[in-house]
Amino acid sequence: MDEFMFLVRGYDEKGVTPEIMQKRMAAYQPWMEKMMTAGHYKSGAPLESGSGRLLKSNRSVATDGPFLESKEIIGGYVIVTAKDYDQAVAFAKECPLLDHCELEVRKVGKM
Repeated sequence: MDEFMFLVRGYDEKGVTPEIMQKRMAAYQPWMEKMMTAGHYKSGAPLESGSGRLLKSNRSVATDGPFLESKEIIGGYVIVTAKDYDQAVAFAKECPLLDHCELEVRKVGKM
């Protein structure tokens, strides 16, 4: 089995109330538990909004931005195991995160 990362793209927190967030998590939880039970879910987490450091070279100072335009925001990630891209994409298609953002499916390379 290979590892695949789902990059959560286009997530924008503006206008997301705690109630909406709770509803989204309630939809996401069963999918995650199903993937865990089947042995495919490895990890996942949202990225903190507005935080981070940007390095432009190994000699530059880490700065707090600028980051990608809001339409290109990476809001989090999910890592799963799958036999190939087809299976990984099938898992992603079932993910409720697709109700409010995009998922970019990438194979995690081996070191």
